[in-house]
Amino acid sequence: MSRTVLVIRHGIAEEPVDAAIAGRNDARRELTKEGWHKMRQAAQGLATLVDGIDLLVSSPLVRAVQTADCVAEAFPDAKRAQHPGLSPGVDHSALLQWVMRQKGTLALVGHEPDLSEWIGYMVSGAPRSLVQMKKGAVCKLEMPEQAVPGEAQITWHLSSKQLGMLG
Repeated sequence: MSRTVLVIRHGIAEEPVDAAIAGRNDARRELTKEGWHKMRQAAQGLATLVDGIDLLVSSPLVRAVQTADCVAEAFPDAKRAQHPGLSPGVDHSALLQWVMRQKGTLALVGHEPDLSEWIGYMVSGAPRSLVQMKKGAVCKLEMPEQAVPGEAQITWHLSSKQLGMLG
């Protein structure tokens, strides 16, 4: 039996300088209008590829939460949560241990370079980038129910533009 994990990078967010001018620190940077639009399209495309998401988890940073909001519009039955372990500076082993305690299809929304390194950790056993997670990209991993680093397989990896074309 296998487990499906969708790894999703947050959508296009405002530049740090623009957030600072608006009085927001990095953790409070928001998706741009374009970011909202492209993520909603990508989420619709994702819904054509994935039957459902049981648990949709994001970093607590605003841009990741807003990206998860877009995904939740396409997957209204998904349970929602935030997990500080998806914030920048991911502890790869701790995230894997947390993932293994969850049930069903899991979607993780976070940041670079952590996501691509975690994918590399799951596929090769070493935290290295094997894929380029552009803003709004999704990588589908399949792994054993009780996976260890190096046991996951990348089923597919699509950009937000590719996903939007499917929607």
